[in-house]
Amino acid sequence: MKKTKLTKLIVTFLLVFGLVANIFTLSYGQAVEALKAGDLAKTTVNVNVRLGASTNSKIQTVAVKGTQITIEEKVNNWYKVKLSNGKTGYIFGKYLDKVVPTTTPAAASKQPAPITPQKTETTSATTGKVESTMILATTTSTKDTGLLDVLVPAFDKKYGVQTKVISVGTGEAIEMAKQGNADVILVHARSSEDAFVESGYGVNRKDVMYNYYFIVGPKDDPAKIAETKNAETAMKKIFDEKADFVSRGDQSGTHKKEVSIWDKYKLKPQGNKWYKESGQGMGDTLMMASELGAYTLVDSGTWYAFADKVNLKVVLEGDPILFNPYGVIAVNPEKYPKIHYNAAMAFIDFITSDEGQNIIKEYKKNGQNLFVPDAKK
Repeated sequence: MKKTKLTKLIVTFLLVFGLVANIFTLSYGQAVEALKAGDLAKTTVNVNVRLGASTNSKIQTVAVKGTQITIEEKVNNWYKVKLSNGKTGYIFGKYLDKVVPTTTPAAASKQPAPITPQKTETTSATTGKVESTMILATTTSTKDTGLLDVLVPAFDKKYGVQTKVISVGTGEAIEMAKQGNADVILVHARSSEDAFVESGYGVNRKDVMYNYYFIVGPKDDPAKIAETKNAETAMKKIFDEKADFVSRGDQSGTHKKEVSIWDKYKLKPQGNKWYKESGQGMGDTLMMASELGAYTLVDSGTWYAFADKVNLKVVLEGDPILFNPYGVIAVNPEKYPKIHYNAAMAFIDFITSDEGQNIIKEYKKNGQNLFVPDAKK
């Protein structure tokens, strides 16, 4: 008797479970099948837009909840979609809903009423309304050169945003973003930028501009660095001569580049009396080197902005290893849903647009271009 009751219970459970599973599968299948090429759909959550139809494919951007996209084709349970900026990517079908037109056939046959022109909200490439505030964490060189004093107000005026700029080293800017304390970052340490994106903290990285690093030092060049031909040899000579050298020492992009050059010869300058760490931004570090009559590594933009304020000269330039590219990255809203992702995306659109790139191109100090625009179309 007990066996019979137990058997009935098991059968009943299996029937109910199967019914629920079928309903879920049917409803999900209908949602996926309901979309076809040409349909307009919207995202139901903040969702990754990938380069391929797989979770193993690289994330190229994030479409926030409510983003409208156009369906191009179905690939298994994924959809190839077109974003409002014309770019394409893949979104898992579970996170899309079809947008149903509100106009009925009967209403469509009637003469449309006159449309009163209305001011439209400025939007970024893949999102909705741009938020009114934004935090930009950036390296000190973009601030010290004065570029952001021109670039940010132009962006704010165009998009109606109030941007708070926090100028720190690249390493600290990335850490701020990892903690959700910034909406977008503008930095210059490519390996760190790639790690930031690959670990899921950032999306939509774009090249923005570049300049170069210089080794600068006292005008009498006591270590005879100007006689060297490359950065590694120059730094080794500074080490061997025990010539005073001022480092940022702050995990900034400039500091990371400096350390990478020391590492070429497996040199460890830290702890030597001649090696000093400022722990400050590029402008302050440059001023400190001038006061001490020391060598330092500086980006060309900051150098041109400060050259007439310091008693130093460029002793080495032109080595390919001293190339210094800058990238802009939005913080991933899947990690931090409350960040101002729309404003971040608008900033990326602006800084890589013809307008933003022209501002960078035309910006000069002491007759010198401080940065070279480098956004890829």
